[in-house]
Amino acid sequence: MAESPLYEGDWSVEHLGIVRWLAEPPSESIREHAIYCELIARQESLIRLARKVVDGIEKGVPQAGPYANLLHAMHEFDRVADRLSAGITTSLTDVDELTGLLNRAAMERDLDLEQAHAGRTGRRFTIAMIDADHFKKVNDEYSHGFGDVGLEALAERCVESLRPRDRVYRHGGEEFLVLLPDTPLDRARPVLERLRQRACGRDISDGETEITQSVSIGAAEATGNEPIPTVIERADAALYRAKQSGRNRVDLNDPRIT
Repeated sequence: MAESPLYEGDWSVEHLGIVRWLAEPPSESIREHAIYCELIARQESLIRLARKVVDGIEKGVPQAGPYANLLHAMHEFDRVADRLSAGITTSLTDVDELTGLLNRAAMERDLDLEQAHAGRTGRRFTIAMIDADHFKKVNDEYSHGFGDVGLEALAERCVESLRPRDRVYRHGGEEFLVLLPDTPLDRARPVLERLRQRACGRDISDGETEITQSVSIGAAEATGNEPIPTVIERADAALYRAKQSGRNRVDLNDPRIT
């Protein structure tokens, strides 16, 4: 019987059935990007773990541990591949290398466009600032590597919680900014509450350490007549109140309410 390619010594990405575009030579700009480099590293780890599983099958002593590690590695590979694919369809220069979210350059451009749209139409929109609670303690107790895992998980949960037209950006450190187009403040609250609940709705894990990570959220409404930095300052003020009030909550900066 001919031996399956899976058991041959020359392993490659095709043997694991991974998307073919990864096996094709990428452009230099993609090859040099941190997300692509991370993807290649995860591919190599995935192959090593798959070898362990195959060795166990060949020896007749398969174990649950290697299977679990392989499934976790496959999930992580898929996540990074999705980030790279999303970056290619937009522009890698607009993508934050750690979280795969849009970065501050893209954020500033989009906010200016939304501001102009609001000025023309009179439609209000909401800007929200999100901060991971007690995140310095996470980095200090579990390492910055685990902190990065936490930020990636929070980024995914932000995206999962929002509506199709909403945008989330890596603002810096453990802070994210959310743009809710055509959404006045009263309609923004349920969207942001859903995000808050999903952030801490399940533990964050790297396969060894597990934590529950909550977020605090402050939001402000924009009319198109106020400078964007001023709106962000008001959202930051609401975020500060949320943290001072015990964290893991949403606070709205509504100038109509004293």
